[in-house]
Amino acid sequence: MIGELQLQVMEVIWDAGDATVAEVHTALQDERPLAYTTVLSTMRGLERRGYLAHTKEGKAHRFHARVSRDEHTRVTVDSLVTSLFRGQPEQLMSHLLGDEALDQDAVARIRKLLDEEAS
Repeated sequence: MIGELQLQVMEVIWDAGDATVAEVHTALQDERPLAYTTVLSTMRGLERRGYLAHTKEGKAHRFHARVSRDEHTRVTVDSLVTSLFRGQPEQLMSHLLGDEALDQDAVARIRKLLDEEAS
């Protein structure tokens, strides 16, 4: 799993398709003031972990995702199910459904997903 800042960096990259450190730094400034070097270190760490890769663009490096948003979500949820719910996804669903008041539209979407999964 990746940390909060790493996820924020990945969200910028996923939304943009690719970006330089300066572009990511600028995009994150509204959410939280960060030093350029913090963003650079975070992106290099993500690259070491296989989440990002870069190409040289003049003096800058342009980073792109090697892991899709969907893949990251799947791995994170699988890890959550394994570590907190003893590998039983129905316990996660029970937890989610028990803790939230769902409107009829949400219930209908969940029923549709379950019906599709069962087919």
